[in-house]
Amino acid sequence: MPRRSSSNSKKKSQLALYTLAILFAIIALSIGKSFLNQQAQHFTGLNEMSLADLKESGTSLSGNEYRISGEIADRMILANNRGLLVSIKSETAKGEAGLIPLHIPPRVNQINLERGHNYTFKVEVNREGLPVAQDIKAD
Repeated sequence: MPRRSSSNSKKKSQLALYTLAILFAIIALSIGKSFLNQQAQHFTGLNEMSLADLKESGTSLSGNEYRISGEIADRMILANNRGLLVSIKSETAKGEAGLIPLHIPPRVNQINLERGHNYTFKVEVNREGLPVAQDIKAD
């Protein structure tokens, strides 16, 4: 009597194992991607600064903390070790776009800020209506 080959059942069990491995890999990648997306959103507890409000009456915003995200358009080192003054190309979720002046004190400038790179800033508006950086994160 000839014996039946068991390779058919082996192939089915191997196929099931490969399918499960691929499924677990897809799940792990999607969880990792969502985790990285959450980390990339810096200072999420703060409101985004309104360009219109800053231009109209920046002094009325004084003392409040906001979030500014954008690309560094220009930077200038201030005399007497007073930090940097940068221009941020920013576009808000409301579709507002423009340049925002931002003072970065020496105590906050912990990373090398380069033109053309995107950053997110936690800012506080001073009495004169100028946003002053409290913290910086690279995007």
